[in-house]
Amino acid sequence: MVSEELKNYVQKALVSGRTKEEIRQDLFDVGWQEADVNEVFKIFEISIPRRIFGSPVFVGVIILLLLGAIFFLWQDRLDLSDTNAQKVRDFYSQLANSQVSFTDAGTMVFPDEQKFLDQKAEYIFDKKSFVEVNLRAMRLTLYENGTPIKEMTVLTKGKEGSWWETPTGNYSVLGKEINHFSSIGKVWMPYSIQFYGNFFIHGWPHYDDGAAVPSGYSGGCIRLSNEYAKEIFNFVDKNMPVLVLEDEGTVSFGLLKPKAKNAPLPAIKAESFLISDLASGEVILEKNANETLPIASLTKLMTGVVAHEMIYLGRVIKVTPRTLASAIQVFNISVGEYYQGFDLLYPLLMQSSNDAAKTLSAFLGEQNFVNNMNTKAISLGMNDTRFVDASGISAQDVSTADDLSKLLQYIYYKRRFLFDISKGKVFDNVGLIKLGGTVDVGGLKNFNEFVGESDLVGMKNGETRAAGQTIATVWNIHTTQGDLPVAIIILNSQDRVVDTENLLRWLKENFEII
Repeated sequence: MVSEELKNYVQKALVSGRTKEEIRQDLFDVGWQEADVNEVFKIFEISIPRRIFGSPVFVGVIILLLLGAIFFLWQDRLDLSDTNAQKVRDFYSQLANSQVSFTDAGTMVFPDEQKFLDQKAEYIFDKKSFVEVNLRAMRLTLYENGTPIKEMTVLTKGKEGSWWETPTGNYSVLGKEINHFSSIGKVWMPYSIQFYGNFFIHGWPHYDDGAAVPSGYSGGCIRLSNEYAKEIFNFVDKNMPVLVLEDEGTVSFGLLKPKAKNAPLPAIKAESFLISDLASGEVILEKNANETLPIASLTKLMTGVVAHEMIYLGRVIKVTPRTLASAIQVFNISVGEYYQGFDLLYPLLMQSSNDAAKTLSAFLGEQNFVNNMNTKAISLGMNDTRFVDASGISAQDVSTADDLSKLLQYIYYKRRFLFDISKGKVFDNVGLIKLGGTVDVGGLKNFNEFVGESDLVGMKNGETRAAGQTIATVWNIHTTQGDLPVAIIILNSQDRVVDTENLLRWLKENFEII
């Protein structure tokens, strides 16, 4: 059922002289789903005469409509008691670029899925050829010039919640091989299409003797039948977009209900901060959240993500003098020694080791590694983020609090073990790979301030002269409907711990947990 707000918007837009195509694109841009847009236009099948463009009267009408909508939105945002109201979850929240949307049936569309749908709508509108992979539905669809021409069944993917979970995002074809040999699995993968790091779309893999691998075997790639794999192999070209989505399915999260309309603001001196609900993407409180600032060692969160997704971390690497960072380190890496990639994640995230960052990036070559950090940022919609090194030493490693919340959201849903490592949780092994062989991971001192807090999901801190003190934390807020993940991000602070404590206290004092 089409909402009245949507019908009114389309009616006014048509009367103003705008084309259906222009209105459709605007609705896609603010998050409306294709089915809703198609349904509302069925109501307006009778064409409305186009008006004369450039008329001062109609320009004035358009300006008044826009100003009215902006005023309404501003009033709505000031009223904290409406944060979780249905009308905010409806049309006006979408106009305000909320990352979360709802269907008419009340089903939540999660932020990752919404970004996917927005990008898909853009490719269709531009009549691009692309590949869509829905890992929840286990379906792969080929689009030619914006039109779906073939749907295929996905046979296997990386196990959800595992170290090998298939990464979601907006990627492109990097290359393809008739028969690619995987140095990780020691198997041949027919009709392989690389879309990101160690991740491919391919047919059923087999060993040197031709024997097929067992059905339960997966290193995180997207596996098809050989017949389908050959068909997509012939369809795609290098740089063709590949959209990989796995929505969260049915997830139970609680709600934060404001106690008052005008909750007193906490005393925060940081230049920028953000509190966001990672389940919905909704901003709870922010200051300069879209200001681009140096982020110091918060960079290492992306370093951990890219290291895991681009490198087979069961490998070891020999450290050379060029590998090491110049800064004095608490964790001392020795020249000439060998270190396993997985082991290095511990000093990277627990002690913010620049040497660990340099060594991990050396697996691929530092510039190549940094390029992939920027590619991953783009795939997550972190449009105001730029990395120039893997450690965060440079003042040119910049981001916004809003962009960092997208990274935290991705780690929370897809790479949660990185948060576990940041708290010092020791894994005995990953698959057949034993951890701790090259680094005493259990003996490392943790420099993350809140690791003793039971509600902490994960965190990373940082500090440089250019960035000041920075910190990104994720907390479990307990509700009767389930735990709600909330991110608190602080940039350019004089005291990141006090600022974080004040924001967390403000959240718990001014919101009811229901």
